[in-house]
Amino acid sequence: MASAKPDIRIELPGAFVLQQRRLERLIRLLQPLLTLEKPAAVEVDLSRLVSIGPSGLALLIAALRRVDEGDLLAEDSVLLPPRSPQVKNYLMRMNLIRSLVGGEELPEPIERHQTRGFRPCQMFSDDDDYWRVSKALTDALVESCQTDQVARAAVLVCLEEVTENVIHHAQAEHGFGAAQGWRKTQQFEIGIVDLGRGVRASLTANPEYADIADDASAISTALGARVTATPERNSGVGLYITKMLLAANGGSLLVRSGNGAVYSGATNEVRTEAESMPGTLVALRARTDHPLDINAVYQQLENDHPSPPEPDDDQAR
Repeated sequence: MASAKPDIRIELPGAFVLQQRRLERLIRLLQPLLTLEKPAAVEVDLSRLVSIGPSGLALLIAALRRVDEGDLLAEDSVLLPPRSPQVKNYLMRMNLIRSLVGGEELPEPIERHQTRGFRPCQMFSDDDDYWRVSKALTDALVESCQTDQVARAAVLVCLEEVTENVIHHAQAEHGFGAAQGWRKTQQFEIGIVDLGRGVRASLTANPEYADIADDASAISTALGARVTATPERNSGVGLYITKMLLAANGGSLLVRSGNGAVYSGATNEVRTEAESMPGTLVALRARTDHPLDINAVYQQLENDHPSPPEPDDDQAR
């Protein structure tokens, strides 16, 4: 441990989960890492951490990678581990340390088993990565929730759109994704985070949406049907369908970017938050005791937003 007093000290006590909007507290506490521009001695204290969900973990790792890769950490910077052996082991299994050292296979005091119903945090940086991570996160969902092939395909489309946006439009170095299920509470969560330019900057690059003035409106627009910054690349239905799918399941979707936060599911709310979230956080939470059935969702999508008719041969000529 460094003996000198750090320039920046960040303590993360308690729980950082989706419930009761505790991720907002995490965003607030991580502001020194998210906004750091000059090298500093940083102490991140996890000693009193009680729990952290996959969305919070992905955000924490993204923030730590940002300052590390930007050469913003002085040599006497330190990460203090949790006092709880259970929490410490959980962070190891979810790849906190591996993510920070670039995926190196370090000796660990835990025995790793085949992942089922969860996926450790994975970083993606290119086209091969985002496809692999999207599939892994979808597989974890399928292992935990009752889904048919159509629902599985829909969730995969959603996650591919979210992760592809990180690579091609968010102007982020990396994205991070993790998944975790809880048998006792019958809940399952997927979290995807990047620290790029955010939803509003990405969406307003499309002239059709250039007049969107604030982050909350940009997120609300992005959650609509057939909305995309790049219509030449994807259909823009992934987030919309997944939002409806999770609502029917009893789950929820959170998209947090800039000062905007949009919650959909059991409760629907659009908020402007005090703290800015650089980039985008997308958190999907499903109930594992209810099926994910998407056939009715697709029918409603087509009824409300029908696809444009294809030209006939005469029109084509």
